[in-house]
This record gives sequence, structure tokens and C-alpha cells, in this order.
Amino acid sequence: MLPSIMKLNETNYIERSMLMEALLVRKGLWEITSGETTRPMGSEGSKAVKAWKRKTAEARAEIVLNVEPSELPHVRSQDAAEVWGSLRLVHQARGFGTRLSRHHDFFQMRKHDDQPMSVWIANIRRAAFQLEEIGADLDDEDIILVLTSGLPPSLENFVIMLNATPTEALTLDYVVACLLNKESRQSVAIPQSSNLMLMAAAARARVPLHMITCYRCVQKGHYQVDCPLNAAAAPPAAIAGAAFVVEDEECAF
Repeated sequence: MLPSIMKLNETNYIERSMLMEALLVRKGLWEITSGETTRPMGSEGSKAVKAWKRKTAEARAEIVLNVEPSELPHVRSQDAAEVWGSLRLVHQARGFGTRLSRHHDFFQMRKHDDQPMSVWIANIRRAAFQLEEIGADLDDEDIILVLTSGLPPSLENFVIMLNATPTEALTLDYVVACLLNKESRQSVAIPQSSNLMLMAAAARARVPLHMITCYRCVQKGHYQVDCPLNAAAAPPAAIAGAAFVVEDEECAF
């Protein structure tokens, strides 16, 4: 089964070109597409020229089949190298204005509260890669800055901890590992808290009366406070008080 890759459109040239290059390399067509292998000397009917034309036609076909219809005007040449160059010229703008705009967008990136940390890290690295592909100068410190400054307020203490890390230890790999570990610990704590809440709710659930055992008479069906033996063992003062109340009630009538 042939590998399936995303088709090129106006938004995904950098990623798509990498995938397409890998596919062409796998099929032995990249040297033709990149221009490393040019048309050999000889007549149109020579064996070498025919082989080259067949290869460039195959390479062009692979490219054309992997672009959106809106991109077809850019791939009209019959030469695979020209097609590849045309796409790069159209989609890979390298001007100062482009770099400035993408730099601004890069440093304004923000992580959403419900966004997985792995997705946040991948988005930052993808944006950094796109900047580097158009000639922008980025170093690990820039990426660390965006990774941490774009975190939500709930992770402010984590950022403070990173700021206290010695400079020589504060590498991009270290920050990424810390971010992923932080999320991992949070995801483990949440189920544990839920389990504790369920256990507490179960403990508060009312036990049927017929299953209750009285600690005084060791009989089932009532609590110790309601045990019949309590009345039998009541002190005289308690009994007198009870009689006094009854007499008062009788007098009231």
C-alpha cells in the first residue's frame, strides 16, 4: 500500500515538503527532483535521455498527485526539478517582513488550560522549525522563553522554580522534561483525589438498620443509643425527673 501524506496547500508547505522529499527518496526520485541529476547529453532517442525523462515524469507525477487543486497552476512544468523549485518559490517566502511577522507570532504563543503539555511543546517546536526554514535565527534560549512565558498562571510556581535553576543546567531538553514530568504528576494526582472522594462518599452512605449491631447488647436492629438496656439501667434521678414531668403534664389538664 502506498504511503499517504497530507496534500500541499497554502498553509503547510514546510511540513509537506519534508514528507514529499522522504517519499521521493524512498522511490529513488529525489536526485531528479532536487536537480542533482540533470538531463544527460545525447539525442532525444538515446537510452540515457529516455531513462532520465521517464524518471522526471515519475517524480513530477508524485508531486502533482500530492497537491491540492489550488496548487496545480504552480506545477505545470514537465520538469520535476522546475516544479519543485516553483513550489518553493511560491510558498517559502524568506523576506525580512515575513520573518518579522512570524517572529512576532512565535513570541505571542500561549498555552490553553486544557491543552496537553505534549501538544504545547510540539506546537512551539513546529513554529520554531518554520522560522528556521525561512532563515530566521533562533536558539534554544528563545524556544525556552516561549515555552515558559506562554504557560497559564496556574503554572507560575513552576516557572519560578525554573528561574532558580543554574544557567548551565537550563537546557531545552531539561525544560521539556520538566514540563512533561509536571503534567505527568498532575494527571496521576487527579485520579487519586477522585478515588478518595468516592471512598468518602461510600463511607457516608447509610447502612440498613437491620445490619447495625448494638455495641451494648450485641444485638442487631438498633444503635447503642437506642438500646432497650439503656432504659432498664437508668439512674433513679432520671426516673424521678421523668415522673415529675408526667405529673406536671397531668396537672396541666
